[in-house]
Amino acid sequence: MGTIQNLDISPLALVVDDDPVIRMIMSEMLDDLGFEVAEADSVAAALAYLEGNGERVSFLLTDVQMPGSRNGMTLANHVTFVWPHIRILVTSGVSRPLPGQLPGRAQFMSKPVTSAALDAYVSRFSADMLPSRAPLT
Repeated sequence: MGTIQNLDISPLALVVDDDPVIRMIMSEMLDDLGFEVAEADSVAAALAYLEGNGERVSFLLTDVQMPGSRNGMTLANHVTFVWPHIRILVTSGVSRPLPGQLPGRAQFMSKPVTSAALDAYVSRFSADMLPSRAPLT
């Protein structure tokens, strides 16, 4: 007789930032919120990851300024078109997007991003995605 396991599958977030310290901090905050987290250090690496995992990713957090010819806004626009189910949070410590510059449902948050601000943002759309949890303090 076979058995069925009840697997607790966490939602998957992709953190894209060229700064390894910022990437680690954001990843830890999202892990604390109940996400499984993948990381990418460039737009090219993020797109390569999404090609194989885009249907599973539910949340993208990307910095605006990235090395190379493509930045976080380019990534956000592409993700909105190809994987419209992914929620997107664009961050920057340098610049703010102009009105209408963010694609679709993407939101912007200035750096430094705090645990409380990220928790509040995620809570707005993830009630059905994340297990019940106490707010971060």
